[in-house]
Amino acid sequence: LASLAGLFVILDSAQGDRRLSLTSFRPGEILLVRATVIAVASIVATAAGLAITAMSFDAVNWWVFVAANVLVALTYSMIGVMVGPVFGRLGGLYLLLLLPFIDVGIAQNAMFDAAPPRWGRFLPAHGAVRVAMDGAFTPSFDEWGALLLAAAWLAILGVLAAVSFRRVVAT
Repeated sequence: LASLAGLFVILDSAQGDRRLSLTSFRPGEILLVRATVIAVASIVATAAGLAITAMSFDAVNWWVFVAANVLVALTYSMIGVMVGPVFGRLGGLYLLLLLPFIDVGIAQNAMFDAAPPRWGRFLPAHGAVRVAMDGAFTPSFDEWGALLLAAAWLAILGVLAAVSFRRVVAT
């Protein structure tokens, strides 16, 4: 859902953002507002998912588990920001339904195998899902490398999303 929030916020506000860029607003200011809207939508979607999860699952360390889920959501929301201008509304929708399913649903799913497949280690949610598994099942935090990997994915995708957004506003 977070990826779709990124996709639709960027696409639905593109014309207005172009108009704002013609006034005294800089693209960075416009991006900050759009990123805030996307982050809030991502957190709301994550909160809804975690509320449903809490009905039947009790994580050992909820703080780590929640933070990891928010990391996955924010990572995929940045992917949604980048996918929208390239693939459009319908193509982006299909891609953003497929990519998280393959990444989180298949490649990182501990029910299929204890370790993800080799190719799954190169996908955006790998680090954050490892952090989520750590928070779900262990009382102490041991996945510092995975946390750094998740933060790196989010930072890189954030920069790429900002570049993509600047192109949308400049068009």
